[in-house]
Amino acid sequence: MSQDSVVAALFESLPPWLLLKGSDPLSLVYLAALVIVLLLSTFIVFSKTRGHKQDTFLLAGLSDAGKTVLYVKLRNGQMVDTHTSMTENEGRFVPISHKHGKSQQRPVHVVDLPGHEKLRFKYTEYLPVTAGIVFVVDSTTILRQLRSAAEYLYDILANRYTQRNEIPILVLCNKNDMLLALKEDKIQTMLEGEIDHLRKTRSAEVQSQDEEKDDEFLGNEGEPFKFEHLPNPISFVSCSLMRDDNDGESGLDAVNAFITEMTR
Repeated sequence: MSQDSVVAALFESLPPWLLLKGSDPLSLVYLAALVIVLLLSTFIVFSKTRGHKQDTFLLAGLSDAGKTVLYVKLRNGQMVDTHTSMTENEGRFVPISHKHGKSQQRPVHVVDLPGHEKLRFKYTEYLPVTAGIVFVVDSTTILRQLRSAAEYLYDILANRYTQRNEIPILVLCNKNDMLLALKEDKIQTMLEGEIDHLRKTRSAEVQSQDEEKDDEFLGNEGEPFKFEHLPNPISFVSCSLMRDDNDGESGLDAVNAFITEMTR
């Protein structure tokens, strides 16, 4: 809708008494003031929305998966000791790449979400302006944390904003240099199986309670769940965030490439 059409629609909504008494000086003052306010409001709205581009990237995952390590490396290019976050770490900055230094031409908004079970919902506050999500998985503990990780990922995938905006997701399988680490293809298969189970149980719960569901159905009905069935691209990368970035195995290059692709 253009600015002229917005103003025209607003004039049509004016009360008849104000338009009929156009010869009244006081009414003319009110009318002029109202028009000025409406034009200023319209200008502000259009100036804020014109040219706006989604440039927020979320770092999500369970606690101790490595989200904050990734956030600090993207922001400062350094390795630091971290602890479990109870609040978001966020900032607008140019992500750092070990190959090219500051690899982006412009800053992006990066949010490191807390992994605590009671705080994970905070991702919903950012989804409307999200360009991409990096979901970090601990490859050494995924076997015993599969249910929790799958539930978190399911909630993100089934959100209406994720589906309608086709938000891309990079699943970063961290700590691949550890003895008990699982391969990325194994983790993908495990998550697909658990999400398929969740899809069935949650659908049954909604039907038994006769409630209208807010989540989008994931995948193809009548078929086992596969990430490839989703409208938004899902990719898996194996890495070790604690490794030196120069060996190419830390995952920083993959995340930078992901951000670059989503902000072109």
